[in-house]
Amino acid sequence: MGYRVEVRDKDLNRIGEIDTWIKLDLVIRFCQQGTWQILVKDRTPQARLLQRGGGIIVWQDGVDFPVFTGQIEFFQRYWTVDQHTGVGSVFVGGKCDNKLAYSRLAFPDPSKPVGQQYQAKDSRGASGSAGEALWWELDHALGPRALPDRRVPGVDVGTNPATGDTVADRLRFDVLGAKLEEWCKNKNVGYRFVHDPDRKQIVLKVFKPQDKSKTARFSPELGNLREYTWTLTAPRVTRAIVACQGEGAERYIFQKTDAEAEKEWGVQVEQFIDRRDLPLKTDPATGKPVKAKADTSDADFEAAKKAVVDAADNALKEGARNGNFQIYPIDTNQLKFGRDYFVGDLVTVAVDGEEYTDVVREVNISVEDGGRVSAVTPKIGEQGTGSPLNLYKTVFDMREKLRKLEARM
Repeated sequence: MGYRVEVRDKDLNRIGEIDTWIKLDLVIRFCQQGTWQILVKDRTPQARLLQRGGGIIVWQDGVDFPVFTGQIEFFQRYWTVDQHTGVGSVFVGGKCDNKLAYSRLAFPDPSKPVGQQYQAKDSRGASGSAGEALWWELDHALGPRALPDRRVPGVDVGTNPATGDTVADRLRFDVLGAKLEEWCKNKNVGYRFVHDPDRKQIVLKVFKPQDKSKTARFSPELGNLREYTWTLTAPRVTRAIVACQGEGAERYIFQKTDAEAEKEWGVQVEQFIDRRDLPLKTDPATGKPVKAKADTSDADFEAAKKAVVDAADNALKEGARNGNFQIYPIDTNQLKFGRDYFVGDLVTVAVDGEEYTDVVREVNISVEDGGRVSAVTPKIGEQGTGSPLNLYKTVFDMREKLRKLEARM
């Protein structure tokens, strides 16, 4: 399956096609800014198509919508004595058209210019279905209902989609794109800005991610999983000890223990959490927590007792036994990105007798030789984000099933 690159000018007109590129890299992300970069021979007619204010439209064979569109943000000349000799080559790249959402702030009052925001409330509410909320914000930040100097020419945000789960939030000069990431993460909705070259517009597409878990499956047996690794790690904390106000024997100290982890791994690890800000001390007669000061209200006393437990829970969670699962899928003729699934869709990974279903968060595409050699690598779930999920139970079950299989062999 090949890829085709068209070029647009600053007015969103198609002005040509590039079919002699050296390398094309795309990163397509679910409800985030993707990136692109293309390497072409410099000072050629095709290289001259790429101008400031313009952009690219990437088509995939067999798919009836652009898989990626984005504006040009940089040029980088490239010359070497070995390969890129003569006039050299040029890197051109930028971000996808979702960049539009990251170019706007959520004003406290979108109907007023910046100089009049002092008349607005400190923050304003945003509520309704996630699809409706994100459409409303984009419509009033850059669409037809935005202030004249904030409207973006050539952008069509469409009509209210009213889809997705309910959101309830407060806004005050938030970066709109970052806020939409939060709203789309677990609200059964997604969005993307994509250039429609026939309409000469960048169109907002609000969609409901599809459950492809039965048809889009990755496993070693299917030949579409290049590599996988799983890791189980012992807990770093099994006993959280929280100390509040009070001095000496009166200082209230609370402990919470992860007995299950201690039994499984045979370790005991204590951690001290200093919470002198909590107005609790120990009643010497009962050992129970009491108010550290007579003027502490009942509400503050109850809140402090809850905060003690929360502090212990957080310490145990951060130091919990960990299960990490890394997978490296690839495209095959039977299952291809764009044609069979897209970012935001639910897919399944089957490894060592255990199945794991999650969202395709990102896809990396690298194409060489003018579209004839390509590598497509999806990222499923939170892997590679810097905050991977703790999949301890999933990985533990994989290990146990593998051990049982080995015992029968």
